[in-house]
Amino acid sequence: MWRARLHSFRQTLHFKDLLAPEHLGSRSRWLEVIFIPLLVVGMAWLWRPEDPLLLKAAFPWLWFAPALVALRYGVMSGLVSGIVLLVNWLLANEWNVAAVAGTEFPRDYFFGGGLLILLAGEFSDVWRDRIARMDETNIYVTERLSRLTKRHLLLNISHDRMEQEMLARPGSLRDALASLRNVVLTADKEHCALPGLPELLNLLAQYINIEAAAVYLVEEKNGRILLGQVQQTIGSPLPLDANDELFELMVETRSMAHVAGSEVSLERQSNQLIVAPLVASNSQILGVVAVTNLPFYSLNVETLQMMAVTLGYYADHILSNDDVARLRKQLPTIPVPYAEELARMVRMQRKVGITSHIVVMTFTGDFKEEIPTQFLSIKRGLDLYWQTFVAGNPVIAILMPFASASAKDGFFQRVENWLQGTFGGNSDALHIHYRVIDLSVEDPVPALVKVMQS
Repeated sequence: MWRARLHSFRQTLHFKDLLAPEHLGSRSRWLEVIFIPLLVVGMAWLWRPEDPLLLKAAFPWLWFAPALVALRYGVMSGLVSGIVLLVNWLLANEWNVAAVAGTEFPRDYFFGGGLLILLAGEFSDVWRDRIARMDETNIYVTERLSRLTKRHLLLNISHDRMEQEMLARPGSLRDALASLRNVVLTADKEHCALPGLPELLNLLAQYINIEAAAVYLVEEKNGRILLGQVQQTIGSPLPLDANDELFELMVETRSMAHVAGSEVSLERQSNQLIVAPLVASNSQILGVVAVTNLPFYSLNVETLQMMAVTLGYYADHILSNDDVARLRKQLPTIPVPYAEELARMVRMQRKVGITSHIVVMTFTGDFKEEIPTQFLSIKRGLDLYWQTFVAGNPVIAILMPFASASAKDGFFQRVENWLQGTFGGNSDALHIHYRVIDLSVEDPVPALVKVMQS
């Protein structure tokens, strides 16, 4: 039974669409304007041939036709339909039809009909204007909703991608660099010229988003840098040619070259996006990293600077130099890893301009033995601690690589909160003295020598 009702409902909708279609062409419209009153007039001639205008009827039924046209198409179309009724009267009068023969022109009949057409047409025009404005508003709202939906979709995709990247990354860049440092320091340098390359490329893939890259050895002879063999790859990189424009530009400037650089010409093609040297702070190049595939959004200043810092940090761990010996000569008790990292941070400060800090803490209070022991348990990942004694008092020198002034202030805040929660007092009450050494302001070696000899 419900199928029969559904079929009947569909047929009703189909009949309505045929009776009053929503979209009608100009030609079809004017055919309706003429055809509807002609149909009504024809029916009147068949029903009452002696009175085709239905003047003797109690109601002027013929005016339904132009009124209907006026309601559908407006005043002008209704008046055109009314002209058909006027022609009908002229024909009836010409053929001496009984109802109109010898009578005057029915002014009230046509005046009332014309007024009805004007009212119906004005009503139609007003509501069609309102509907048109509503349609325009609806179109605008629909387009706005479509744009918002697309933006929301893009935002969701971006959020999902960022979430996946954050889940795949280590906790922080400092933790990743600390892990890389441990790998390099414990690697066998005698059997491998560049130890820890897999970890280095994984770090670049996670933070720089490189998709395909290769690491090459280089050899410097007579002032020329010769490209050597491939040591490690990630993805499916294209081979780096010794005549590659980016490689030649890297050799000339001894710094990173990439396709977005202003120095890159358009005459020669390169199959690489980035060619970056593994250059230590003493300007010695140990190798070359050639990146073949990289997302477009990753080729920006921040990403390239992070890559340069990471490669320089790695190269400085590989290359031992005389700075460590100089440090150990002036500070005999300094640990070797601490001396290597301090020398490296001094060179990175001069080369890249990313500052680091050293915080020297001297303990002279009643808890001077207990506080340093427990303090070492809250050590941060990349920081290096040098614990020693000066004039019988414990001293801890904390080297904070790549730590800005805000990071240093955050460190002090955490220490003060820890002291208050653990020992019930601040640094002044517990007689803890701070000495801050900013590597961008002063040479840390004389400052450390002065602190350790005081």
